[in-house]
Amino acid sequence: MSDEPDDMDTRAAEYVLGLLSPDETAAVQRALELSPALAEAVARWEALLTPLAAALPPEPPPAALWDRIAAGLDANAPPGTEIVPLRPRRLLQSTGFWRATTALAAALAASLAIVVIRTPAPTVHYVAAIAPTQGPAATWLAETRADGALVVTAVGRADRSSGKDLELWALAKGAQKPVSLGVLPASGAYVVAAADLPRDQLQLMVSLEPAGGSPTGQPTGPVLYAGALTRTE
Repeated sequence: MSDEPDDMDTRAAEYVLGLLSPDETAAVQRALELSPALAEAVARWEALLTPLAAALPPEPPPAALWDRIAAGLDANAPPGTEIVPLRPRRLLQSTGFWRATTALAAALAASLAIVVIRTPAPTVHYVAAIAPTQGPAATWLAETRADGALVVTAVGRADRSSGKDLELWALAKGAQKPVSLGVLPASGAYVVAAADLPRDQLQLMVSLEPAGGSPTGQPTGPVLYAGALTRTE
């Protein structure tokens, strides 16, 4: 059994709730004699759960239940084996306790289900090779990250006129005008935040612009490079 506080507390709760296998239960009972911390955790869980059992009306088990259990033990025991009368822990004998802990377990299961339901779906991943409009070789590789941002990385040499910049544009399906994503650096990677991106069937374009980018918010020079984002799932 782990000595970590969280593991010990969890095992104590499982023990009190009766969720352990017979071997695990026996191991906890042995550990109780050696670990004051474990004994304290078990006592704390019993103190927490006993009021739940007390709040429910008593519902005794069938009178013949223990007789059937004892008879089953007698039938399976080797000859000469002494059968020790069953003496369950008083807390665990209470049917009300089990009804209360069953309700508690159901509530925990429901909370876990909510966590699972609210877990976001995996982020869709897109890639694009931005290549010259008159040639096949890619000049930039664009891909979306897990956070939705677009990373554009130079993988080839771009043609830059003296005193000019290359500006990146995004054109969504059905849109009449592209949206500027900024001026690309001469080398390395360029990151576009997710909030700045159109969402559907994105076409990426790179135009030649005056230093600092287009003064009008739309391409003023020729579009030299282009590529479409493609879903990779």
